[in-house]
Amino acid sequence: MQPTIEVFAMANTADTTDMLTLSCRRYWFKPVAAFFNALQLRAYQAAGVELASPVLDVGCSDGGFGVLLSDAFGKPDHLSGIELLKNALDAAGPEARSLYREMIHGSATDLPFPDESFQTVTANASLFAIHPGLDTAIAEFRRVLRPGGTLYVSVCTDRYDQHYWLTRLLHRAGSDCLARRYADSMNARMMQTHLFSPKEWQSHLVRGGFVIRQCHGFLSLTDTPFWSFLAWTPLRVNGVLRYISSPSCRNRVAACYEHLFRKRFEASRELLPAEDSGYIFIEARKLC
Repeated sequence: MQPTIEVFAMANTADTTDMLTLSCRRYWFKPVAAFFNALQLRAYQAAGVELASPVLDVGCSDGGFGVLLSDAFGKPDHLSGIELLKNALDAAGPEARSLYREMIHGSATDLPFPDESFQTVTANASLFAIHPGLDTAIAEFRRVLRPGGTLYVSVCTDRYDQHYWLTRLLHRAGSDCLARRYADSMNARMMQTHLFSPKEWQSHLVRGGFVIRQCHGFLSLTDTPFWSFLAWTPLRVNGVLRYISSPSCRNRVAACYEHLFRKRFEASRELLPAEDSGYIFIEARKLC
């Protein structure tokens, strides 16, 4: 008997959804996440992504992006999550706890699920952090996917850290050594161990038994300096906004972010050439 597959159809259900508004309201306390995830959601939509249940979210963190996906496209029938960082799981709120069927503390290199358990695996901004054992993790993704199942990943590229705003400024000032040190410190803070070219990322997946269906960029090299400025350590003080309890105050903060980001968001393309992007989105299918 063939397993039942519930399809979480993004392209059809989110046509009228404004991804920037949605992301700013969800991440009113974290503008760097609001801007980045608005671009990522729009790329999902433009690429016609469909998440067929059961779904495994690898590197689910506190479940925030999973909740944002459900805000934009509807709740999947079955969503499981796994996260290596215990403090990230502990930060999961009630919305995430009710959305995910399970949120497990564990490693992507040793997934605690039987073979062929999932129709879809997602790894949003997490695959580049797996070290050591990147290829082992990809093999695990393939193992838990059903025949013909789909893997969706978003990863940074080899050109990404060259376009941090302070890296570029230091290069222009002739301080190449300081520029490299700053880029390395940012990569370490954000756990960005692997910064491969789009072709290298695809090669890893192909060697792991996947067929590439599509690969697009969604964070342009023009927008990368702006995004990296939002991620700049001194600006992380805005995290105190998380403690605002008034919904009306939260909405006003979100509206400020949206106003700040709107022009840049609308000027950027939904899907970009992968080679000209700081972040890419890849859809791959498991070989039967």
